[in-house]
This record gives sequence, C-alpha cells and structure tokens, in this order.
Amino acid sequence: ILLTLVKGNNSYRTNISLKFFLFYVNTGKPSGTEVNLVLLGMSGTGKSASGNTILGEKEFTSKASSKPVTTECQQAETEIGGRCVRVIDTPDIFDDERKSSIKEHVKKCKELCQSEPCVYLLVIHVSRFTDGEKNILKKLERAFGSKVTEQTVILFTRGGDLKQGEMSFEEFSHRCQPDLKKIVEKCDRRCVLFENSDSGPDQVEKLMEIVDRMLI
Repeated sequence: ILLTLVKGNNSYRTNISLKFFLFYVNTGKPSGTEVNLVLLGMSGTGKSASGNTILGEKEFTSKASSKPVTTECQQAETEIGGRCVRVIDTPDIFDDERKSSIKEHVKKCKELCQSEPCVYLLVIHVSRFTDGEKNILKKLERAFGSKVTEQTVILFTRGGDLKQGEMSFEEFSHRCQPDLKKIVEKCDRRCVLFENSDSGPDQVEKLMEIVDRMLI
C-alpha cells in the first residue's frame, strides 16, 4: 500500500510500503501464496510418483529401474485449496556412496525452498523398511538442521500392499519395526499413507490437513 501525505503549504510526501506475509484466517487454515513440500527419501521409495499424486498430473519421471531415476532436484506447482503448492522432488540424498553429489543436491534443494513455509515429506515404502533407513533421521538432521523433524511428515507409499494383506494403517503403525516406530514418534506421529495408482483426492486431502495443522 502506497500512502502520500501532504501537510499545509509545506508539502511533504512519505511513501509507506506495506508488505503482507503469510497470515492465518479464522477457519484454522493458513492462508498464503505458497507452501513448499519437499520429497525426501531413498531411491525406489516412490518420491516422484508421490509428487505426481500431489500435483494431480505426471510432472516427474517415475518408472521401475535398477538405477536412480531422479538425478537432480526438480520442482512443479499446483493449486490446492486456493493456495499455490510447490512440490520439490529430490534425488536420494541418503546414499553414502554418492557423498560427493549430496552436498550439491542439498544446497539446490534449500535454494528452491527458501520461501516459507516449508514441509519435508520423508517417503518410505510401507512394506520395505531397509537397514539403510534406520539412521535416516540423523542424516536428515545433518543435511537440514537439528529441528528438521518438527517440519517433517512421514509419507508411506504402496498403501495397496496393506490392503492386500488385509491390514489397516493403524494396525501397521502398531506392528511395524521398532526402528521405524522411533522415526514415526520422532516426527510426532505425523504420517500419511499413499497409493500412487489411486487418483482419488482423499489421500492428498489427508496430507494437506496434516500440513495445515503444522502451519497454524
């Protein structure tokens, strides 16, 4: 807003520029121009496919492969609930064999999500929790800081595997490996289940409900 003030015969002008940042409306949902969702996880967990599910269209390459498909940080935007949501897909930054490129990827990721707010989605295959993922939070904290878990949601993929095994998500969360339970608890039990072959809006709505609660 630009204001010009004039006083008597001695006119003087003062320009006041007011910039409005993210604020919250009385519906309990944050209102702002942008939310950054950063997909993180090991290769093959379904990061890119989950990004496409959130976006509602295929923006990121996702296919079965013995080699990592995503090799650079990528971004795409969509509108959800009247807000611009930027989805950032990342390569595997937890692979110790690729230490030389990890710092580059982390730096690029931080550059892409400089605008606030930012929520990290740690993507884990619901029926394949590996030894390499047991210390994934320590690696995440080294990359993004000790408080990153306060901004993290666990996004489990391959929800259809639970359905085939006639197991509810709640039952899975109680019966999963102790190391996986620790990860979920460290993230204050913020988790959501995705089946990326399902194009229905429910799973994305559940994710955004969690994101909204985090940002209030």
